[in-house]
Amino acid sequence: MRLSLLAAVLSAAAPTIGLRAGHASAGRPSAVSGAASQPRAHVSSKLSTNPLAYSFGLQDTVLPLPGLPPADSPPQHHTISSAQIATLKRNGVVHIPGVLSDEWIEYMRTVTKWQVDHPHMWASPGVASGLYDYIQRNVWSTNGAYARFMYHSPVASCLAQLGETTEVRIATDLLMVNPNKGFKWHQDNQNGPVTFDKALRFWVTLDDTPFDHGAPVYIKGSHENTCVPESAVFVDISTGELAQLATNLLEFRPKAGDLLVWHPRTIHKIDGPSTQDWGTRLRRVLGGTVILGDAPYMGEGKALFSDLGRHALQNGDPLKGPLFPRIYPSSVKEERLARERGECTRTWEGVLRLMSNMAASAQQMASFTNVLNVDKKPPAVEDSDSQAGRAGAQPQPAVGRK
Repeated sequence: MRLSLLAAVLSAAAPTIGLRAGHASAGRPSAVSGAASQPRAHVSSKLSTNPLAYSFGLQDTVLPLPGLPPADSPPQHHTISSAQIATLKRNGVVHIPGVLSDEWIEYMRTVTKWQVDHPHMWASPGVASGLYDYIQRNVWSTNGAYARFMYHSPVASCLAQLGETTEVRIATDLLMVNPNKGFKWHQDNQNGPVTFDKALRFWVTLDDTPFDHGAPVYIKGSHENTCVPESAVFVDISTGELAQLATNLLEFRPKAGDLLVWHPRTIHKIDGPSTQDWGTRLRRVLGGTVILGDAPYMGEGKALFSDLGRHALQNGDPLKGPLFPRIYPSSVKEERLARERGECTRTWEGVLRLMSNMAASAQQMASFTNVLNVDKKPPAVEDSDSQAGRAGAQPQPAVGRK
């Protein structure tokens, strides 16, 4: 894990401003070609030793959006019930079944297959570490197909309702394919320059959860704990307040097209396969953090891998603009154009800001090194509230892990 953290810093030192899509020699955005197929197995071992396999700058999987919405149109609507909002407030996490239509699922699977086949340099740290077969932060800023998904899919509508807000912006996103090693109990604090109370975390799943691993597990109500500092990532749940809370676990086995939403302070984990290799199976997820309403920029003094763009924001300034684009009630034309011009990518200015904040965030950086999953815990049963949204869904029994 220490090596992957170092790799992340080194990767951050390779900004992509001024470069367009494709490989280093390319000069035009790449386009999708061929029908969707399975992403390459063991992509990490194939790509980590060949830097020329990676692309730089802007990419675009040119693919029609479901329903062909105009650029300025609002995101599609998906109704969130008052019971689901109450569940998020009470438990710190909620499962929303069936958010994506079959057309949206196919769109995202095709885009993700293309992205894995055309890996971006920003993915190199996670790929080289072997933690994931493919992982890339802020993929919305480099591949227009993911940006358009966030602009127009029902996800933004769901997040606005769950956050009880009239405006939602992207703080950061994370494309994840196959968590090989899993992660121990932790809270999320690589959320961008936003405070916990102004943020929500999300997961959009593109594949059904395997029966024996890969299910995220949350500690019910842990978002209200008073013992875990904001700087912590790894969490020891065996002592104090968390030991009591951890007697009530929630395991979710989302299906393709489902949405998981949780509070950034909610303690959770995910177990990878016992072999640390998904083989031909797939777990494709687009996750991230969104900003709720009028939030202040709070990034000074923090080592944030999602805040590497060029800006002059100081703590307390409004957290708005192209680097944190609005997705609800609609996207903003000027912000879309800035992304298309390559103005939302990593910069040397952002890298220097990150490096200067590393010392100030020493406790957080040390905590990162403990998140790698090395143990296996018995799973818990999914909260029944999350099953209510899926018509005809039957409760799934807990399945033991090796």
